[in-house]
Amino acid sequence: MREIRCAVVDIDRYLEEAARAKQQHDAERWREELRPRALRLFAARTTKLTWSRALLKLIVDELYPDDLFTELIGNLDRVPRRQWPRVLAIAVALRHSWRRDGLARVARRLRVSLATTSNSAASRRQSRRRHTRPSRKRFSGSPRPRQGSPLRFDPAKRGLRP
Repeated sequence: MREIRCAVVDIDRYLEEAARAKQQHDAERWREELRPRALRLFAARTTKLTWSRALLKLIVDELYPDDLFTELIGNLDRVPRRQWPRVLAIAVALRHSWRRDGLARVARRLRVSLATTSNSAASRRQSRRRHTRPSRKRFSGSPRPRQGSPLRFDPAKRGLRP
């Protein structure tokens, strides 16, 4: 009886090793021969691929978002197309936000400010002052008298007929 049991164990071990060797061989063949051909075909057939909800969902699934994603976005089937870049940005941010510097790096690359609301309003005011063209309103309270010609030409003030 012992001999039969040992023979069965040996056969099982042999079959397992053969199955493992076949799986390894198939995986190597896939990587080296079949995968490059299949991906070339895939690439050729996706030349006219456009944004679709299926593509959006596939990308989001690849980023493995947690429950916070659903809390922030809601149901992906109800997100309008114009919001898809925002959805992807949030999914990427969630993926990299396990450390503060990861989230900061994503925000910097996407040029998204992480400033708090109170700081954000102050920086907006400062940036508006620095980057906007001077307007008439801005100088109306100036202690200096206006110089040069007026911005609008009024023929009646000049003594001319319209």
